[in-house]
Amino acid sequence: MTNTTDAADICLILEGTYPYVTGGVSSWTHRLITHLPEFRFHLLCLVPDKEPRRWAYPKPENVVGQTDVGLSTLPADIRTAPFFGPSTPRSLFDDIAEFHHALLRGDPSEFPALYRKFTQVPDPSALFLDLLTSRSSWNILKDLYTRQFHEESFLDFFWMWRTTHVPLFRVLSLPIPEAGAYHAMSTGYAGMLGVMGHLSRQKPFLLTEHGIYTRERRIEIALAEWIGTQRFTGGTIRPVSETVRGFWMRIFEQIGRIVYHYADPVVTLFDGNRDVEIREGADPEKIRIIPNGISPSEPRPRNPRLPGEDRIVALVGRVVPIKDVKTFLQAAHIVGEQEASVRFLVLGPTDQDPDYVAECRELAESLDLEGRLSFPGNVDLSRYYPDIDVLVLTSLSESQPLVIMEAQASGIPVVASRVGACEELLTGRTPPDRSLGPSGILTGVGSPHETALAILKLLRDPLLAARMGDTGRRRMDLFYKETDVFEAYRTLYREKLAPWPA
Repeated sequence: MTNTTDAADICLILEGTYPYVTGGVSSWTHRLITHLPEFRFHLLCLVPDKEPRRWAYPKPENVVGQTDVGLSTLPADIRTAPFFGPSTPRSLFDDIAEFHHALLRGDPSEFPALYRKFTQVPDPSALFLDLLTSRSSWNILKDLYTRQFHEESFLDFFWMWRTTHVPLFRVLSLPIPEAGAYHAMSTGYAGMLGVMGHLSRQKPFLLTEHGIYTRERRIEIALAEWIGTQRFTGGTIRPVSETVRGFWMRIFEQIGRIVYHYADPVVTLFDGNRDVEIREGADPEKIRIIPNGISPSEPRPRNPRLPGEDRIVALVGRVVPIKDVKTFLQAAHIVGEQEASVRFLVLGPTDQDPDYVAECRELAESLDLEGRLSFPGNVDLSRYYPDIDVLVLTSLSESQPLVIMEAQASGIPVVASRVGACEELLTGRTPPDRSLGPSGILTGVGSPHETALAILKLLRDPLLAARMGDTGRRRMDLFYKETDVFEAYRTLYREKLAPWPA
């Protein structure tokens, strides 16, 4: 944890991204900070634990403070804590119970009153301990289980509770750094901290959503193998909404509703995100669309392909389940069976989900891709782009992928799953944009055969690939200028910081 005596203009709240993890959101955040040097930033970073971490980016001079919060970090004395002996007022536990029942009814309006009670507790560390270990907390857990989930595995329910509520209780017991405005990069726990800054400091709260947090959590929950699946009860299957899995989903949905209620504005990247946010409870009048942009650079010439030289097909992204690297590997196997002179690369960090990385390596081996596919890890992509013939994205969920924008700026045709803003990036967002034509091929989600066919089409038709690469470069030059993005945020910050001392 690092602090400073300088009050920041903007408290930037980040969960699992900048400055320790590379990726599209992290790169965007770094450029936002460095291109707005007139604003002072305090980084409030939510990380899995309190292990020391190294910055993945050069530290900007206008970052004047930083606070790291280990979301899953338990108090050091939790094992010796006197169970059933809370120091927190009983009335607060009553409010917590009522808040949870209200959430089950889809009503998040009890949160401000509950949060005010949290801020009145004199010892935040004791509060956190009581919320995890006291008899009152245990009784809330038992009551909730008995009322709605008694037909489910109690172990599943208990670990769902612990997984979601340790971070939530950690966040609710935190002091909020002073700043002129609070800007969260997602809903979820980061968004809750933004709401807390707004309520406790009476300062503006802004939200930017690249990907839709609740949608991504739904995907993760659906893929979680340890949560019990639906069970037969009296010859019927219980609806997901009444299961432990469903309750876990609703926790993030209702947290999202709280965040949307207090954020003004809610900034998102494209119309598809806006539609989802409205369905999740955001006020349409508060939503602003600010698409991502890319910085202009000298176009690097494509390296000429010599006769007989292997062509290169690359997936660029973190090796994590939501990127669905396995679909890419299966597509690579299909392509490789028909085109011998192709190499495949997975370019992205391999340290974020070691189990998934191991599964991908095992799958690659079983598909006989050894010698034709490699995992170079986190690399300088600018050195690879001149040699890539086709860039592939097989994600289950995306917002407005920076890697597609970078590839198109480099004149590379793209194959991407039809998620997020991929369709806009490959076919156009406005009538003038669409008039340019396609700059890649869209595929279904989780479809190795469709992905392979799209790759083969581009590899076997060099003129089509060149035309799409050319179109992508023009699309980026004309409609996705990074300077427009920074100017929009400069205006937004100035508007929100008008009462704040310079």
